[in-house]
Amino acid sequence: MRKMTYRKFIIGLLLVPAVAASSLAYAEDVHLDDAYGDAFLNYQPYVVPQKKSEARPSVPKDVPKPATSPTPAKEQKVDVEFLRKNYEMLEEKAVNDPSTDNVKAYLYVKRITMDKAQRFSEKVTEVTNEDPLLNENNRVPYASTGAQAIRNANKLAEGEAVRELSKVGGLVVFVDGECRFCAMQMPVVQMLYREYGMEALIVSLDGARPKGYVGPISKDNGLFHKLSLKLTPSIVYVHQPKGYTNGVDPNEYKIVSQGFYAMSELAKMIAFAGHKTKLLSKQTMKDLDVWDRGVASTEDLNKLRLDPNDPEAIRKTVEPMLLKQY
Repeated sequence: MRKMTYRKFIIGLLLVPAVAASSLAYAEDVHLDDAYGDAFLNYQPYVVPQKKSEARPSVPKDVPKPATSPTPAKEQKVDVEFLRKNYEMLEEKAVNDPSTDNVKAYLYVKRITMDKAQRFSEKVTEVTNEDPLLNENNRVPYASTGAQAIRNANKLAEGEAVRELSKVGGLVVFVDGECRFCAMQMPVVQMLYREYGMEALIVSLDGARPKGYVGPISKDNGLFHKLSLKLTPSIVYVHQPKGYTNGVDPNEYKIVSQGFYAMSELAKMIAFAGHKTKLLSKQTMKDLDVWDRGVASTEDLNKLRLDPNDPEAIRKTVEPMLLKQY
């Protein structure tokens, strides 16, 4: 037997448990060299191949992980929606717990709100001054000279309206003997007759005359309550008054006022009653429309349809609607 090296001896010892129980002598033709030792030390166990029916399903190497929902960002865009949702919340939080941090957070957001409002206001002024249809001064001048001219024109139109209405109708003035304001209203009614020719029928609820009034008077027959009036004095305009037919009242009543009114205000309210019911001539209606110049009609407003996501389309739709009112 050849003399074994130390390495071969160690390999031999490691192999002993793997052989049969009987002693095993190394034959002369068995050669154990370093290459064999390396193969042993790097030994891979033998795996018996399985039958196809017993083969386990292969597991894919790259198994996709389940998607996880992203964590919502804490910061949000500070727009109108943000301010609408959070401004009051921050205010309430600061009131309930007025710590320095809470109060500062509320005040800083308040400051941002005010700054946004100022920038918006500045842009509104800029755009208004550039577009004549959006400038209120072009519709009704508010400079002192222009405003006074408009007021004078409007006053003349009101007077003309009262004169027109006086030719085709008159007033029913409801009073009572105990009403101090009825006594004050009677001289105003007489001034309307002298100034505009507006006749009036004085109807007393209790049959008594207001203090100082000496003209003709009629007793109320229930018309005051029929018109659902509440106060004295009350003034009603009757267009083309007619007598009762078989006990039926054929008249149309336009309530002008309830309570005391001075001459100028009463004339304005009579003119407005005629304007609202379209009892005036076209020219007088047009003159009274000075405050409505440039204002879209109710019919146009009811038919208006806009796309909020198309700013240019909004301008193109509204602009002609306003232009025809100038």
